[in-house]
Amino acid sequence: MFKNLSPEALGIIGRQGEMLEITLTHRFKGLEIDIGEVVKRAKSTSVAQACKYLVSAKVRIGSFELPVRWHGDEAQFKADLAQLPAALEVARALSADRCHTLVRPTSDQRPFHENFQFHVERLKQVADLLAPAGVKVGLQFLAAPAERADGGFEFIHQVDPLLLLVSTVQKKNVGILLDTWTWVGGGGDGEKLRALRGDQIVSVRLSDIPSGADLAAIQPQQRVMPLADGGTIDSVSYLGLLDELGYDGPVAVAQHSSHMKGQTRESIVGKTSSQLDSLLAEAGVSATLAEAK
Repeated sequence: MFKNLSPEALGIIGRQGEMLEITLTHRFKGLEIDIGEVVKRAKSTSVAQACKYLVSAKVRIGSFELPVRWHGDEAQFKADLAQLPAALEVARALSADRCHTLVRPTSDQRPFHENFQFHVERLKQVADLLAPAGVKVGLQFLAAPAERADGGFEFIHQVDPLLLLVSTVQKKNVGILLDTWTWVGGGGDGEKLRALRGDQIVSVRLSDIPSGADLAAIQPQQRVMPLADGGTIDSVSYLGLLDELGYDGPVAVAQHSSHMKGQTRESIVGKTSSQLDSLLAEAGVSATLAEAK
C-alpha cells in the first residue's frame, strides 16, 4: 500500500499543479486527481501535454472520481458514457487504475429493491467500459443519519447491503472504497473486512470517531483524524489487516472540514503526512510504503 493525498477527503482545493507540488513537498507517493480538469486540458492541447507534469513527477494516481452521473436519467447516463473514453485515455496515460463513486443513501424515485436492481444494472455497464482500460471502481456510502434526512426512500447506508451490492454486480473491477469512519458507523468491523479479498478494496481512507459517540446518531462533524485523543477506531489494526489481505493500493486520511478552520493548506497536509507515517510505521507496513513506486 502507499501513502496517498486525497484533497477531496481533507476538504482542500487548488489547481492540479498546486496539489502536485504539495504532494511532493510532504512526501506522499500518490495523489487523487480531478480527472475532469486533465481531460479539459487534453482537449485544448493533447493528452501527452495535459499529463506531462503528473507523469514527470513520478507520483502514482491514487484515484479519481468516476466522471459518470450514473444515478441520473437514461439520457444523462448515456451522454456521460459517451464521454468516458476521453477520461480513460487520460487514465491510461497516467497509469491510473482506480476510481471511486458514491452510492447515495436515498432515492426520490425508487424504493429499496427497485433501486438495488437499478444500481446493479448501471454499475455493470460502467464496469464493462472501465475494464478494457484496467480501471477498478470503488463504491463508497454515507453512514450518518443526517445524510439521508431528505425524505426520499432510504437506500444503502450500512456495510452489509453495500457488500451485497458488490457481490451481486459480479464484476472483478467493482469493489469498495474502505472509509473506516463510514465502515464502523455503518456496522462494519475487522471480521467483515477480513472476509474480503485485497483486490476488492480499491482505495482506503482513515478517520476516527470521538470516544462515546452514538454510532446510531453519528454526525458528519464527528469525523476526525486518526490518532486523535479519545478515538474509537484502531487505524493501526485496520492497516495491519489490509496488509494481511494483500491490499496494495492508496491510503489517505479524511477529516470533516469543520476541524480545519484557521489552518493553512500546508499545515493540514503536513499534519496528515505525519499521521500517515506514524500509522504505517506502527502497523509495520512502512517497508511496503517505501517500495511503492
